[in-house]
Amino acid sequence: MTATTGSTSAVVTRADADGIATLTLDDPKAPVNVMNDAYIESMHAVIDGIERDRDTLRGVIITSAKRSFCAGGDLALLRQADATRADEETARLDAIKHDLRRFETLGLPVVAVLNGSALGGGLELALACHRRIAVDDPRLRVGLPEVGLGLLPGAGGTVRLTRMIGIEAALRVILPAETMDAAAALTLEIIDQIVTDVDAATASARDWISSHPNVVKPWDKRGFRIPGGNGSDPRIADTLPGWIATAHAQAGNLPAPRAAMAAVVEGSLVDADTASQIESRYFVHLSHTEEARNLIDAFFDRQRVSDESEDARADVSAVVDEAVLAEAIAAVRAGADPDVVDRAARCAGWRDGVLKRVDTRALEPSESDWVDAPFADLVDRMLFAPALAASRVQAAEALGDAEVNVASIDAGFPAATGGAARFCQEYSGGAEGFATRAAVLAATYGPRFAPMPSAT
Repeated sequence: MTATTGSTSAVVTRADADGIATLTLDDPKAPVNVMNDAYIESMHAVIDGIERDRDTLRGVIITSAKRSFCAGGDLALLRQADATRADEETARLDAIKHDLRRFETLGLPVVAVLNGSALGGGLELALACHRRIAVDDPRLRVGLPEVGLGLLPGAGGTVRLTRMIGIEAALRVILPAETMDAAAALTLEIIDQIVTDVDAATASARDWISSHPNVVKPWDKRGFRIPGGNGSDPRIADTLPGWIATAHAQAGNLPAPRAAMAAVVEGSLVDADTASQIESRYFVHLSHTEEARNLIDAFFDRQRVSDESEDARADVSAVVDEAVLAEAIAAVRAGADPDVVDRAARCAGWRDGVLKRVDTRALEPSESDWVDAPFADLVDRMLFAPALAASRVQAAEALGDAEVNVASIDAGFPAATGGAARFCQEYSGGAEGFATRAAVLAATYGPRFAPMPSAT
């Protein structure tokens, strides 16, 4: 086959005399490989070439020229997702998935050599291969962190992982949105082998290709069944309510875990190609949510902050933590049921409530402070009190919004808001709407809710 070596190509290919094509991910304009437009265009052209020269090839190896394998989707582009362009965005996503499916059904063995971390779409690319070999490097991480960004694995991750390790195991990987080292991934059978270095991985890949000339994914064989059963299996159906409750409790009232669970379960009831369509619909819908935009913005904010602001960020984290706990205690002392206060906190997005550190039996209601607080007010108080406390520190220490957002999230402020500064700015009606609501809370619950002068 013809090598692709153009300076603008994000995938460089070469075929050796043994008939093994090596695809090297190497975006010339970025420090890491992501599934951006350059990747899509390059990978599509490369697969066209492999299919054209298939009769002269024995197998394919996919690796990376960078320290990581692939970091996944293009978050900057996803941040711009717009419901009015849903059809266009779906077509773009399906183009990525279609090319991964072409690898899967190529009729040649395809091996991913993970010389570095494979996250999100990077792991989904590896899952589309017939074998995954990782280098023994403590820095190497694999995982599907999309739910933590308000999304779900959209490049076939829910489809393939469910068919590889079963519904329950797949959800235990997808819902927490955490990464793992190679050893953990090997135990879960997400990767197949760990070797000492890239040379050993490449040699092992070549040996495996030679000994597996006719490889087919299990779900493309007649009679395939998902390990542990599909979503209609009584054992799965009986455990689903517990998973849903856990997802709600851990996620802080976010839509992504519910959508990811639905994509996995619904996708288990149909063939892989139909399951991929289900996954795409959920992914595109989530990409248009406010939660996804805020979480992606928070991700970028974390990249912007510097070590120089560490002490000031610690001040913000401290007042956020103190303010929400003080507000919860004040609500209980004013007659609110502690369980109702914690439920309001969780509805606001505090993942574990806020009263777990307090012996609520010692919080005797004071008749002088008694206020019959509506539940909606309790929810807002759990957000406005810490956000305003953070704003005061921000003004006093001249902090940027990114620092405040990161520090407040580190203190437990609901990440789906994007952080305390973003919550103040993006509240319904903008900064003016925030100030108006704060003034209403101040009139009922006290001057601690008085909006900052700059917000009025």
